[in-house]
Amino acid sequence: MTEPTRIGLVAIGYADGYPRLATTGTPVAVDGTITCVVGRVSMDVLTIDLSNHPGSGIGCRVELWRRHVPVNEVARRAGTISCELLCNVKRVPIIYDK
Repeated sequence: MTEPTRIGLVAIGYADGYPRLATTGTPVAVDGTITCVVGRVSMDVLTIDLSNHPGSGIGCRVELWRRHVPVNEVARRAGTISCELLCNVKRVPIIYDK
């Protein structure tokens, strides 16, 4: 990135089942709006671009895959298949929306 960038930290990483090989540009959604991963996924944290999300901060909802982010796209960016991603989510509570 060559211009100033607002970076957010998300408390999830490859220890939680998020793919370690997800590349910069892998989509995530913040409060329903698409943005992307920036840099490498670490064990307990991933970094995302919040430059176009001025109102985002602590407590915002981050969607790794589901309604706004297709799990197949995340898998493609990580060089794997969606079933592997879904099977790797271990220690994170799952919230089911109605």
